[in-house]
Amino acid sequence: MTPTRILIAAACLIVLALALAGCTASGRARLDLAPIPEDLRACARRYVPSPAGDKPLSQREVVALIGRLKASEEAKSGCLVRLIALYESQAEMVREALK
Repeated sequence: MTPTRILIAAACLIVLALALAGCTASGRARLDLAPIPEDLRACARRYVPSPAGDKPLSQREVVALIGRLKASEEAKSGCLVRLIALYESQAEMVREALK
C-alpha cells in the first residue's frame, strides 16, 4: 500500500472516530477530537503530475521525474507519520474518556 493510500485510510479512520465521538450515552460528556491540521490535508492533496506530451521521455526527463516522485514519497511519508501520531493520541484520548 502506498503512503498516499495509507494517509487516506488513516484520514478515514479519524473521520470515523470523529463521527463515533459525537455519539454519547446519557450522562456522559461530549468528546471532541482535534481537527486534522490543514498542512496534513494539503500534503495529501499534493501529487507529481504526469509528464506532458505524448513523446517518449529523454533519460534526463526520466531521472528528473524519478527525483520528483521520490521527493513526493518522502514528503508524504513524513505527513503520514504525523497523521498516525495524531490518530494514536486521539485514540488514546477516546479510550481514556470511555473508561
